[in-house]
Amino acid sequence: MALEIVADRPGLWREPGWNRDMPGVYALVIGVSAYPHLEGGSSPAPDTCGLGQLVSSASTAARLFDWLRSSFRRQNLPVVWCYLLLSPTTEERARFDADGLTHYAEPTYANLNTAIKTWTGNVPANPPATSNSRTLFFFSGHGVQAYHKGVLLPSDYLDPSLGNPDFQNCIGVEDLREWMEESPVAEHFALLDACRNEFSPLASRGASAHGVFPKNPPGAPPLVAASLASTSPRSVAYQMPGHPVTFFGQAVLEALGGSAAGADARLEFSRFVDYVRPRVNVLLKEATGQPLEQAVRQRLEGDDFVVTEIARKPVFGFGASADASLVPGMPAADPAAVVQDALRARFDDAFEVRDQIRLQDLASSFPEAHRRFGHEYASLPWVGGRAELYSLEDGQPCSAAVTIHRVKRNDASSIVQVDLALDPRRGGVLLVFQDAGHVQRERLALALPTDQYERVPVRLTLSIERVGDGWPKLQKLEARLGPSDWNPHYQYLWSLAREADLGSLRKAAERAEPERLKAAAQDKQAAETAAAAGMLLLAGVGRIADVHDWTRNLMRWFPWVPDGAVLWAESLRSALARGESEPYGITDPVEELLAALEELARRGVPFFAETLDFAESIVRHLRRTPLSDERRQRLEAVARWLGRALAVTVPAGHFIAVPGLPRPETAGAGSGALTVPEILALLRGPAD
Repeated sequence: MALEIVADRPGLWREPGWNRDMPGVYALVIGVSAYPHLEGGSSPAPDTCGLGQLVSSASTAARLFDWLRSSFRRQNLPVVWCYLLLSPTTEERARFDADGLTHYAEPTYANLNTAIKTWTGNVPANPPATSNSRTLFFFSGHGVQAYHKGVLLPSDYLDPSLGNPDFQNCIGVEDLREWMEESPVAEHFALLDACRNEFSPLASRGASAHGVFPKNPPGAPPLVAASLASTSPRSVAYQMPGHPVTFFGQAVLEALGGSAAGADARLEFSRFVDYVRPRVNVLLKEATGQPLEQAVRQRLEGDDFVVTEIARKPVFGFGASADASLVPGMPAADPAAVVQDALRARFDDAFEVRDQIRLQDLASSFPEAHRRFGHEYASLPWVGGRAELYSLEDGQPCSAAVTIHRVKRNDASSIVQVDLALDPRRGGVLLVFQDAGHVQRERLALALPTDQYERVPVRLTLSIERVGDGWPKLQKLEARLGPSDWNPHYQYLWSLAREADLGSLRKAAERAEPERLKAAAQDKQAAETAAAAGMLLLAGVGRIADVHDWTRNLMRWFPWVPDGAVLWAESLRSALARGESEPYGITDPVEELLAALEELARRGVPFFAETLDFAESIVRHLRRTPLSDERRQRLEAVARWLGRALAVTVPAGHFIAVPGLPRPETAGAGSGALTVPEILALLRGPAD
């Protein structure tokens, strides 16, 4: 039977015969377009922190709710319970009223707190209902990032009646994920349609969101905890006036409506992701004509699962913007070609310079910098000691150890792409841009890996913008493994990474050859960074077993690569999840997992941003495991170290960055921006 209104509970819908511990789908659907206390709202706060109104988030959530009520299909998995919270614009509210959709609650912080506690408190807690149930969490609205922590903003965010703004009155994405990964319900699925750009008011406190989600008692993990976010960390998600839903929402609804289903009408999560990720960029290009990019991000704990079963019928329509020629399983245009065209359009070939130059030589020559970077504001961060390279091993300057191979920019020099080659050395390097007059956060540092015997290619993307009336400054810095014409391993990884970032992570992993990934670190060139990147790619889709116990060799042979310790731990965790009691001959795998995490803490913060995510997930896994008091104390020491690392670093493409400001409280005593010695100590300093 269909969901029906619960009259005395605004926003709550239930199956008429619902009772506690009834198996089925339990959903929480939230859409926030109108924010009264943000810029353009009915009662804006004195300082809106640059946050404004949205135009289609409430409609997107309403469409998802309508699909859930009328079109969701899974054998033996009915939708039995849903809490709906919407904050529509005036135009959206009029459409909802006309359609008869009036039973929803306002997604204020208090209401969200109540809804989350009601939702988590009503999902089945006992077998057999737990094994035949799923939770679904959908949010469309404002999201921000505080270092590694993503948060979702309620409709009354920055309410001025509270006096001083409570920046922590929001919902923590990591809190949601932790609850999902520990709940006894078999399947959990989250769709997060929100920006993830940095938010200094939270970051300056070293804080995130107030804790809202309850803690689950110790027990076996669920079969699946999956999420799909509309964009990557430190990036924005787009919506456009006149477009009835968000771009991410349209791609999701198309996939759920039949465009991504296989021949048997079963929509697996991997196929769902493979449709949504490129489709968002196709829609962006079609709707705006602009070279925009929105990199959808997936996360999966457990095995692939069936999202829904498609009843064959016309594809979900979106008025004039619908594509009648859409074929199930295929976006309207070749997504890879559209995205690549968009990326190329960001730069002008007329402004490309391929003359090689060492960083130290560039730093001493403003004419050379200006020839490459164009405007003064794009050139000045590179000269006069503002750009420096330091060894992570001993902290010494080493700007002669990096060569700039290529610079490409747009006409305004607001987006600059730089291809670097890092000379062979152990331990990695820290690339630092510093100067309050030319760097928005006063100091921006990137930790980059190096190989013992080979040059490592890195592609930087710099975003330079004017804030207010001031001089344009370096706002954001990202780094990825780059293309290489000197090493086939890195060129191979470059092709896989581009497919994983913009197309299909699963297909990139399927194309990855495990023996070739191992050879990247086995051959005479010892491209250990390439090997770590390849194994991380496999880990991202649950295929780390493809390289067997070779991650242990990566950890042992290359002690200057902290990521190896996490990858070995992930290999063990994956094997345990497959039911192996003594994986790879390890008689005490829990002790080996803990020892690998302790090895990570001794070596320092890993280079790859995704490695930090895996480390945090493994810590949560061990916390659910029965441990002796001695082992739990060791685990909590690692957790404290990891918490400090997460509090001072931000994802920056494949790697991590450390901004000088705001200075997190967890960084210790001091004032002003983090200094280079402090950053070096935070990245490579000793653990507890």
